[in-house]
Amino acid sequence: MFLDDLPSASRYDAVIVGAGPAGLSCAMALTAAGLTVLVIESGGAQAVVGDHSVAYGHFSGGYWNQHWVRGLGGTSQAWTGWCTIPTPLDFDNPAVGVRWPIAYDTMAPYWRRAAPILDHRAAFVGYQVPFVPGFVYRPVPTMEPTRFADKFGPVLRASADIHVLLDHPVIALEATDNRSALTALTLARPGGGSTRRLEVTPAQPVVLAAGGFGNAQLLMLPRDDGGVSVGNESGVVGRYLMEHPQFTLAGEVVTDAELDQLWPAANTGSGMHVLVAEPALAVERGLLGAGLQCSRKTPDHPMARFLGAARGHAYFHYDITIRGEMRPVAHNRVVPTAERDAFGLPRLSARCVLDAGDYRSAEDTLRALGETLLRLERGRVRLNNDRIYLQVDGQGHTLGTTRMGTDPSRSVVDGDCRVHGYANLHVAGSSVFPSGGYANPTITIVALALRLADRLARKALT
Repeated sequence: MFLDDLPSASRYDAVIVGAGPAGLSCAMALTAAGLTVLVIESGGAQAVVGDHSVAYGHFSGGYWNQHWVRGLGGTSQAWTGWCTIPTPLDFDNPAVGVRWPIAYDTMAPYWRRAAPILDHRAAFVGYQVPFVPGFVYRPVPTMEPTRFADKFGPVLRASADIHVLLDHPVIALEATDNRSALTALTLARPGGGSTRRLEVTPAQPVVLAAGGFGNAQLLMLPRDDGGVSVGNESGVVGRYLMEHPQFTLAGEVVTDAELDQLWPAANTGSGMHVLVAEPALAVERGLLGAGLQCSRKTPDHPMARFLGAARGHAYFHYDITIRGEMRPVAHNRVVPTAERDAFGLPRLSARCVLDAGDYRSAEDTLRALGETLLRLERGRVRLNNDRIYLQVDGQGHTLGTTRMGTDPSRSVVDGDCRVHGYANLHVAGSSVFPSGGYANPTITIVALALRLADRLARKALT
């Protein structure tokens, strides 16, 4: 049901701020467990991209804003439909130096549950087969992107258990004096001017699901008394900003493996051929996560023709685009400015700079593949230096600004996505990722939201 005005929070078992993939997935899972939910969204029925941030470093403010969508459906309105899960190494890579406080295997059922929400076939989300020693073939299935507003709008309108309040930005958070629980949220009415106060109890969970920047923005909202923002007692909120750096056409490979033959025959959807370093090789060489997308296959290439004639069988040329990982570092961050955006919230200033190791890892992954193919007499790899070091781009993935961890002095939420020290304040979305891995994050965003919903439902029903 869509609301015209703010009701009392006492009638709801949970409150969710944000109506994107994380917020709506969590809300629907909670109602499936028998709970009632209020979803508050700053934007309206039509999702919009706004001028929410300025930026410095490798990614401009316009770049971040392009992927910060407010409104019903959130960033699903800009999602491309690419879907893959991390590898076990992505949860604990020595080269990254961060371990997720979640056991990788416990996420498997949630990835399977998340797949149909995103209209993907669960059996192929983590599909992989051996390629050459040290590398596996791990394709990325792609489908038509799921627009949450279109798919779930009718469900929300008909639901008696999910109430959605649009066009009401949360502009302040209040907590108990000892910072043990959230007590209230202040909402701005449409068009600005007057505000409304929504009181909550320690027994009512509040889930911030406002996106990679939006969650940090909420936990850095200034207080009238000038005190530390609610949820940012450690000063970590906004830090460890990450993207998935993309090195377009960073290399080329000629190999006798026709990757089309490795694609799972039962998967009738489209997708991308991707090679990924196996954990042993990645640890040995200190590699960050990287997916080597191989595209534009052709046998009509000088090296492919040369090797084919020399070896007596066909070789194929592919262009390689690397979708990689950057190490989480504290100086990559977002901070609030004195300016206000169109929603009356502090405009954020973002700084995100890749370091030399991030670039070098992309190069070393290509070199490792080339050395293996050369040793096995299976092909060659060519590195395009300028494409790696001078033309880096991103993938629209905003990660890490409210990272999870076991140490409250170095993280914002614990392994259950609960803000350290608070009984009823939680965060859902890519902002909780402690490291980025290489995988597209949407299915893991939804999986973590489902996992959080299960924990909240169990607590409410016991």
